[in-house]
Amino acid sequence: MIHIAALPTITLHADGVLWVGLALVLATLMGESVLRFLRWPRLVGYLGTGLLIAAGGGALPAFALQPGARAVIDAAMAVLLFEIGHRVNLRWLRANPWLVFISVGEWSLALVLGWAALAAFGLGGPHGLAVAAALACTSPAVALRLAGEFNARGQVTERMLLLATLGSILSILAVGLLDGWMGAQIGRHWWYALLQQSYALGGAVLAAAVLAWAVNWVERHFDFADEGAALLLVGLILLVLSVTRMLHWSSMLTPLLAGLLLRARNQRPRVWPRHFGTAGGVLIVLLFMIVGLCMKWDALRDGALVGLALTAARALAKLGAPLLLGPASGLSRRQSLALGLALNPAAAVGFVLLLDMQHLLGDFPPRLLDAGFAAIAVLSIAGTLLARWALGRSGDIAHDGTELRR
Repeated sequence: MIHIAALPTITLHADGVLWVGLALVLATLMGESVLRFLRWPRLVGYLGTGLLIAAGGGALPAFALQPGARAVIDAAMAVLLFEIGHRVNLRWLRANPWLVFISVGEWSLALVLGWAALAAFGLGGPHGLAVAAALACTSPAVALRLAGEFNARGQVTERMLLLATLGSILSILAVGLLDGWMGAQIGRHWWYALLQQSYALGGAVLAAAVLAWAVNWVERHFDFADEGAALLLVGLILLVLSVTRMLHWSSMLTPLLAGLLLRARNQRPRVWPRHFGTAGGVLIVLLFMIVGLCMKWDALRDGALVGLALTAARALAKLGAPLLLGPASGLSRRQSLALGLALNPAAAVGFVLLLDMQHLLGDFPPRLLDAGFAAIAVLSIAGTLLARWALGRSGDIAHDGTELRR
């Protein structure tokens, strides 16, 4: 006879694993639903799931602020940044120098107009400039997802990927310099801030070179089209990411530069599973879901007005530079317009830069952070949908209902 006392005590208290698993299932179902029924990008469903869960409260929004969630964000960002870096051919800039002017122009104009919009609400100064710099770049994660999910091919798509990559580098460098300078204003010498940023940048370049060499060496011995070899690639990226975090090097700049270096070494793009297989795919779902989870609805409401003004100023800048310089680079007027609209998304890079600023600078104005996060929430959803529509109108997405006949 089995005694009841011998059985383990059963408690119905759910732990964090259950909630994370449930959220992952909901995010995946939402992503597949918006793609199948609305032809929207899956990431809209992932972000929307996070926003809805955050609105309802509960355990997961608290999880999104834990160190483990930040590690997931950094890991997914490293995979995406390495992947988009490898997609970009920098020799294109030498063949078509107008692309450099478009890149610097649209990023600089987004910075200036965004800062001006913040200054109109009394939120200018160096803190406002840092927020404008963080949001000046187009999200490389969104750009890569759009190109991959809808098999977008063409001049607009390739320019979108290139400008997102170059803009991210500019934003990471600019925010790093501004963080160092603002830190120097509160007690440290200017040369200390300059030395700190030089150390972070130099270390990132060194780590990127090591990662590119390691991937190139492994590629000669394994077939990256195989799932197991793809996992090895993810492991290399995460290993280098861990080192950069420990040594306080730039964890976002390293994988991006590594991808660029690897592509520069061999102009033939590698054929890898998207996001390097199943593990990378799960990280991407978690990345966008956690970004949505971290959006506090009270903060979004408080920063909505300023955030919308920042969004409008940024959208105007993204549209202006391609319309002005696009024809000189070889685009038609319609393609230039589509490119300007496709540059609207902002998500993970700007989000992480804002989180780092909040952590490094304790006196950061809360109203300014609320405005920055509100702008990211709008641009992550509306900006992504606008970019999806623009790629369809440009004809880069084949067999699309929004495609124009040439």
